[in-house]
Amino acid sequence: MVKIYSTTGCPWCKKTRDYFKSKNIDFVEVNVGSNENGKEEIIHLSGQSGTPVINIDGNIVVGFNKKAIDNIIYDYVSMM
Repeated sequence: MVKIYSTTGCPWCKKTRDYFKSKNIDFVEVNVGSNENGKEEIIHLSGQSGTPVINIDGNIVVGFNKKAIDNIIYDYVSMM
């Protein structure tokens, strides 16, 4: 499962969403600006509260790091 932790108006969050859509990978989005549990989750997962934070099947990527995302997606899609 892919989960994107984002905030409203975050341009890097939009890039992240658009990138996953371009790869036809479904994701769940959690807006940490309005979801207190989501905010606690990203701090627990990444040690910070900045967005985006991406959880790809337990693999955490902080920020829109295309290379890191691609490396994880390759394995993730192969397992689907």
